[in-house]
Amino acid sequence: MSNKKDIGNLNNKEFGCELDPDKKLKLVRDDNKGQQAYYKGKKIKYMDYMQEVTDRVIRNKKGKGADNIGMFGGVNFDKKGNII
Repeated sequence: MSNKKDIGNLNNKEFGCELDPDKKLKLVRDDNKGQQAYYKGKKIKYMDYMQEVTDRVIRNKKGKGADNIGMFGGVNFDKKGNII
């Protein structure tokens, strides 16, 4: 991942907003695309970044913690990795 400055501003002390306390998401300027999104250092699509930010805002408003997704145990997989 590039060492470019994060322009996403997900942890804004001025507004008391902390949507990425572990700093897993990053949005940087890109000369060709305008911006490039990263999650845990790997490139992701901008729309995936925006969806994750939206989900974090909603969870935060509900008091669930911005990056606390929780656990879901209702899916089982076969030996090939298909949902059964």
